[in-house]
Amino acid sequence: MKAFLIDPFKQIISEVDYNGDWKTINTHIDCDVFTVVRVPQGDIFLDDEGLYSKGHEQMFFVHNNYPQPLAGYGLVLDSDDEGETIASTTSIEELSSNINWIGGPYDAMLYAKKHAI
Repeated sequence: MKAFLIDPFKQIISEVDYNGDWKTINTHIDCDVFTVVRVPQGDIFLDDEGLYSKGHEQMFFVHNNYPQPLAGYGLVLDSDDEGETIASTTSIEELSSNINWIGGPYDAMLYAKKHAI
């Protein structure tokens, strides 16, 4: 099913195929444990331990409808009325227009300070 991968390291958003098995979300976003934030364009699955170092500098992005910087990769899907994960129903253009690239931890700290988070 259609999903979008937000890659703050390369600063790109790409369409990816998600097989529907929640256990494979981790492979898309390179994590052991994930969490979800909801935005108008769907559900963004993120590394729940994204603020920890993984041997490289973490990178951040911001969604215009979420109040704080988000760390690492994001996988955008949707959910139905029963809360089941379904294919993304947004367009890559709509999603892209709501994503801003922050940079590394220092940049995320400056963003948070500027926006009083």
